[in-house]
Amino acid sequence: MSSRFVWDRNIFIPSGGLRRVSSMFQYLRYKKMAQEELLEVLQRTSSLNPNDQTLALDYLRRACVTNFPEFTKQLSTILATPSYSNFVRQAAGLQLKNVLVAKEDATKNEYLTRWLALPIDVREFVKQNVVRTLGTEPFRPSIAAQCVAAIACAEIPSQVDFLIKFDLRMWPDVITHLKDSVIATNNSEILREASLEALGYICQDICGSLLERESNQILTAIVHGLRKDEPSNHIRLAAANAMLNSIEFTKHNFSREVFSFFQNSYKIQI
Repeated sequence: MSSRFVWDRNIFIPSGGLRRVSSMFQYLRYKKMAQEELLEVLQRTSSLNPNDQTLALDYLRRACVTNFPEFTKQLSTILATPSYSNFVRQAAGLQLKNVLVAKEDATKNEYLTRWLALPIDVREFVKQNVVRTLGTEPFRPSIAAQCVAAIACAEIPSQVDFLIKFDLRMWPDVITHLKDSVIATNNSEILREASLEALGYICQDICGSLLERESNQILTAIVHGLRKDEPSNHIRLAAANAMLNSIEFTKHNFSREVFSFFQNSYKIQI
């Protein structure tokens, strides 16, 4: 890709058309981020030139702050586009995940508030993109699965009682969709594997009591992936990892007979 950018004032500035604008970030306040520009920046995050890499990462941080809704939409679009290079898609997915989750509690709460404050149409756009990316990535592990889990882990715990009572949850069909993707035998191996990975990440990061309603569906997907006649070792491994991540809440929601079935059939030690 030929560069359309020149380095100036520690930011990316297009080589033409925006010379009267003092910075790209002023421009982003009024216009949508051009996807070509973001592609260029993502590519430079792996530059062998440390200065270029630093400037690219600084651009991403500033773009996130300046126009968070458009930033997340563009990242999810790049992730979901198979015609883009594997590296750029992975980089877009990683950046998207990193603006959704954090290890520190204060930052985690800040990111959660920021995501939930987005307009519904923006959140739906991003969710649709990350879900349809599952099964299209020619690399492992799936970054889309991590993004699906990051969003689910933000939205599922944020459901208040009356929303659950009237079935108005923020992402009510995410577990069902992932389960259906796993058990559909005509789906590709990589789609079924990525769906199990997403379920495993969700089980790992969400309090088990919040998944009680979906526990049967989760175990249905896991059991299907652990079948003795499942030919894919990748799927069996993803299912085993999801099973291990689900133990904490399945212990409280399923009978001893269910665990005995898993132990006897699949030699899993609970």
